[in-house]
Amino acid sequence: MIVLRAGGLGRAGLVATSTAVVSALLLVAVSMGRLQWDTRSWGGSLIAPIADPGTRPGAMLGVLLLVVPLLLLLDQAVRLGSTARQRRYAALAVAGATRADLRRWASLEVGGPAAVGALLGVPVWLLLRYLLTELPNAHGRAGLVPTEVGPGVWTLLVVACVTAYGVLVGRRAGTAMSDTLAEARGLRPPPRPWSALLLVGAVVFLGVYGAFYGRSDIADLLAPLLGVVLAVAGIAGLAPWAGYRAARALSARVRSGAGLLATGRLSADARPAGRAAAAVGAVAMTAGVIGAFVPDARRSSGSSWVDDYGIPAAVVAVCAAAVVIVVAASLAIHSTETLLERRREMAALVATGVPASEVATAQRVECLIATLPITVAGALLGGFGYGWLAGLDAVVVAGVVAATLVTTVVVLAAIWLTTRLLRPWVLDAVDPDQLRTT
Repeated sequence: MIVLRAGGLGRAGLVATSTAVVSALLLVAVSMGRLQWDTRSWGGSLIAPIADPGTRPGAMLGVLLLVVPLLLLLDQAVRLGSTARQRRYAALAVAGATRADLRRWASLEVGGPAAVGALLGVPVWLLLRYLLTELPNAHGRAGLVPTEVGPGVWTLLVVACVTAYGVLVGRRAGTAMSDTLAEARGLRPPPRPWSALLLVGAVVFLGVYGAFYGRSDIADLLAPLLGVVLAVAGIAGLAPWAGYRAARALSARVRSGAGLLATGRLSADARPAGRAAAAVGAVAMTAGVIGAFVPDARRSSGSSWVDDYGIPAAVVAVCAAAVVIVVAASLAIHSTETLLERRREMAALVATGVPASEVATAQRVECLIATLPITVAGALLGGFGYGWLAGLDAVVVAGVVAATLVTTVVVLAAIWLTTRLLRPWVLDAVDPDQLRTT
């Protein structure tokens, strides 16, 4: 309990909330999987994409795609309060704590709230099953969460996996913190695009799966999910590299003070901002899939496509937009915290003549550079990837382009809003009065 209290109740609450939603969504996906495994039948109490055994794996995939941004948000939430945590760890190191001790401390700080959230995911899943059981539909009423079968004993595995992920994230943060305290490393080496290998692996995997489609029910259920997991992991892993390359490309072209500050910070270390933007890339991939899925469902389902597929797609789109806003807020908060950590240096910059408004604008520019490349790439990859499997035509291409544009606008609006709300704290942090020593 001492460890958890030292980490801060606010951050612990955010970690527990994130893991509770993740756990609940995973339990929904497991319930769909058990329905597929046990019955392979049309469930009359569910909406068409979940009731039909042929499209149910796609619905499971949609649920898993919603989980990915929340996992990345958890990773970013761990970084909140890093300045105070670094001072606390430095004091512990001076008192005799070893690097292993700091890693264990960090694992408990995150793993404890993650375990609580993973257990709370069970009542959240029950609440979702209650609220989403009877929704209006052209065929009467239908649900989004299976009630015929639940996750069963798989609940224990879900709770254990979510808790283990929280412990892993905390341990990784503790390792980075202890490395920072152990040595002055200067500028870190730039990110590398090794995650592109996961994208190549996803293409190869899905291509091989297509050649053997229909030979095994288990393979038909799991192979598409594994292929998309590889694709999402690839696009998320490329976010730091994309932000770094964009910053390097713009650094020689920008002329404003805000642009120079933003590109300089990202060029020095794009990893923290890139990891936060990775969630936006995963959401953009989901939006791109929706952009291709809606016209494909419309041409293949006739007049019933709105109730059977349009409404579920709209629900996923709304959830994706909400996740974008949360992730944009997380990224802006991280940027603000980094600025607060260096408030004296920034205040000195303002004292020498740089307008305080330029420093605040630099925060917004930094967030945009980190998010926009991965947003566009994720939306196009998801849309054209789905279109390649379902069949590309002019309507599908238009849907993908429209989804990319809408997602980009949503990201722009979310970043503008969050940075605008945080602007007073930024201006206060760079006030030359911060240079006073008394």
